[in-house]
Amino acid sequence: MKTALKSFIYSLFFILFCLTANAQSYVDTLRIGGGVQGMAGNGNFGTGVNTAVNAQAAAAYKYGAGIFIHADVPLIEHFNLSVSAGYNTFFTTSNIGTSQQAITGTTSPNFETIPLKLGIKWFLGKKFYFQGEAGETLLANKAALYAVYSNAFTWSPQMGVLIPLNKKRTYIDGGVGYENFQSFYNDGAKNNFWAIHIAYVFNL
Repeated sequence: MKTALKSFIYSLFFILFCLTANAQSYVDTLRIGGGVQGMAGNGNFGTGVNTAVNAQAAAAYKYGAGIFIHADVPLIEHFNLSVSAGYNTFFTTSNIGTSQQAITGTTSPNFETIPLKLGIKWFLGKKFYFQGEAGETLLANKAALYAVYSNAFTWSPQMGVLIPLNKKRTYIDGGVGYENFQSFYNDGAKNNFWAIHIAYVFNL
């Protein structure tokens, strides 16, 4: 089921790329942006490895910060193809020493991820938008975290607003989103977090 879902999503993205090769810019041009985000996670990044049924593990990671870049490619009016990449760091909590990821005599590292996503952005008018993305999240420090896998399927819905600046065709992009990616360990745990972002955006 997991493989079939990923194959369907990647096939959909391929079709969208083919469409954009011949699509006209109906109401806009290519838009590029970069920004920062603050994150609050569920605190279960990998801690579900040996957790008993209905039990709780000490949260090793909870809050984080990240940077990202993204591009919007016009498809049809009100709909853009979105492409994004980022680098996120989840910081260790005060409970790291009693979590399942603690190793006696060593300092536990931060949780470093690189999300790579594609999706669709739907504009309500020219400012407000809803966005859905999916792709892969890479684990940047797999060896330090003793993870089993280096990548995991990820999906993310978002909503936001573009605020025009005085300089023509430039904007401030602010919004909130949710992101979920599979565990990097051999378990059924899920990693998820809420994020607030702000970015500087411009049209080419």
